[in-house]
Amino acid sequence: MKKAILFIISSMIVFTGCSNKEENTNYPIYEGTVVYKEVKHDKYRFLMLQNISKEDLENGNPEKFAQLAQDQEAAFYSLDKENYESIEVGQKVRITTDLNQYESNPPLRTALKIENINE
Repeated sequence: MKKAILFIISSMIVFTGCSNKEENTNYPIYEGTVVYKEVKHDKYRFLMLQNISKEDLENGNPEKFAQLAQDQEAAFYSLDKENYESIEVGQKVRITTDLNQYESNPPLRTALKIENINE
């Protein structure tokens, strides 16, 4: 009887540890153009807009980008230094984010994965 209970408990621990919840989670994915990058208090983030003209991108500033963000799906994305340094303003990217979002305008999301979109 003790062996059966020990087997059941061991099986529960092994099977619980082997399950991977991340594989079953559908993380949000967003696409757009990096329009602004900044480092504040050792925090790395960038602003991405879904739609922006070349003229607005070249002539814009943070205030103008924030204004454009009001009319479309736009957000700031926080990320680590390595990924921050791998992206450039004007680059089209696909971002996978976690499920949480900080309420601001535009919102702040955490980037889990960044892919360059070649167009």
